[in-house]
Amino acid sequence: MHREEHSAVSEGLIAGLLGATIVAVWYLVFDAAAGKPLHTPNVWGQLLFRGDLQPGVREVVPGIVAGFTALHFGLYVLAGMALTFLVRLAARHLALRMGLWMGLVVVYCLFTGLTYMLATATGERVPLWSVAGGTLLGVGAMGWFLWRRHPRLGSDAPLGAEVRTPPHPRG
Repeated sequence: MHREEHSAVSEGLIAGLLGATIVAVWYLVFDAAAGKPLHTPNVWGQLLFRGDLQPGVREVVPGIVAGFTALHFGLYVLAGMALTFLVRLAARHLALRMGLWMGLVVVYCLFTGLTYMLATATGERVPLWSVAGGTLLGVGAMGWFLWRRHPRLGSDAPLGAEVRTPPHPRG
């Protein structure tokens, strides 16, 4: 096994910041194109911090946007660290590769489903396709970054190749 030249914490921090930044820029571009800059973080912030199910009817509150942005970046950094841990584990034990990918798909579907429920509960004030698209881009960027850092994940070794099979008796 080769010596790792980077720490899991710093790698997870970079992955999380990369994903969070891409999602934040996606929201900014998506909202600006719709003529409502900062609408998405404002709606999410009012929903999370105030429990307001009708957050789209008010103007942008800078404190709410800043609070949501800080929470957004913090959660993405934690997710980046968890994903880095799983990727490092899968790089050492190649049999876990498929479980890693299935887990990512399940988690993405879970968050998309939760966003759909919030979009329905708020009368479509939480922009579902903006959130789903941004999340896909953010998680994809994190995955790409970690894939590039751990080339062993992409090896063509078949499942089970990392385990030596005992010799079969003749006969």
